[in-house]
Amino acid sequence: MTKVLLVSGSWPPQVCGVGDYTHVLGHELEKAGVTVQRFASERFSQLYAPSILDEIERTDCDAIHIQYPTAGYGRSLTPSAIARAVRDRPVVVTLHEYSVFKPYRRAWFSPFARYCAARIFTTGEERALFEQRFPKRRGIDTTIEIGSNVPVAPGRQRQPNQVCYFGLIAPSKGLETFLELARLAGMAGSSLSFEMIGAVPDRHRRYADDMIARARTLGVDVSLQLADHAVAERLAAATFAYLPFPDGASAKRGTLAAAFVNGLIVATQHSALTPDWIRGATLACASPQEALSALTRLQANATARADLGRRVANAARHFRWDAIADRHAALYQSLLQRPALTGFANRRAAGTSDHSASASH
Repeated sequence: MTKVLLVSGSWPPQVCGVGDYTHVLGHELEKAGVTVQRFASERFSQLYAPSILDEIERTDCDAIHIQYPTAGYGRSLTPSAIARAVRDRPVVVTLHEYSVFKPYRRAWFSPFARYCAARIFTTGEERALFEQRFPKRRGIDTTIEIGSNVPVAPGRQRQPNQVCYFGLIAPSKGLETFLELARLAGMAGSSLSFEMIGAVPDRHRRYADDMIARARTLGVDVSLQLADHAVAERLAAATFAYLPFPDGASAKRGTLAAAFVNGLIVATQHSALTPDWIRGATLACASPQEALSALTRLQANATARADLGRRVANAARHFRWDAIADRHAALYQSLLQRPALTGFANRRAAGTSDHSASASH
């Protein structure tokens, strides 16, 4: 049975989307027959912590899988140093973000390009950009879309006019745009009702307090710090969601995944990052006014709602956790069966290591 060490700078109950993802991935891998060890350390807050590298190297596992970035890493160089330090077994990294980093931070990704046996990207666009920036990289590149951190709620009666927002109560998440939709709906005498569902990161408490007060002034229901099953129940009770991602909807959006698996019709922005299968399952709305118009039309058209609902159900298959776990397990197995890495495993079992070999592209 394959033994994998999952490395993340954040784990629940810390507020971090990647930490939540890694937590769920660990459970799903165990269901798929992979033995999972979870690695966490407060020393990731240091710029560089060689003691973490020593501890990871001593861990009894077949492969090491890093999740990057996370809130807990901060600006630490340690995660990328793991790829270079560990040479007696494959190191895999899932790069949840790359394009958002400024040029001076992108240089920190070089060890992932040079030393990782495999890199997993959550969208084809992120993968293509990384491949362009690191043409001489080594190892395997693959795309595995994220799953929903929120489970599927059991069937229940939906509120036909309910529109929800779901996500972190933090800047640059589109929350002001959602509240503007609620304001416009109120001015227009719309029958739509609104709910804001989210979690508040400690570092954005002042911002969140302001947004929560504004929401309540507009008559928006506010549900905070809910457990995942309770979030799922709230999503499943609504019919619509408005998720105005500033850079457009994409497969890396965990909140979109949660909305899809719970059957919500989503109004959102499209961009060059939006794949066709998401475009076909969402309402393209470039502004709150467009969103209000689109949702109002759907309220009055049961046939159109049913058709879009079927497309949402098809899109939700991209975020199935069982399929995601199976793809991870197959990747680990393929790396362990490669001749160079099998040699590493044999030398490791004999108590030696060879620091000169690396995965080939």
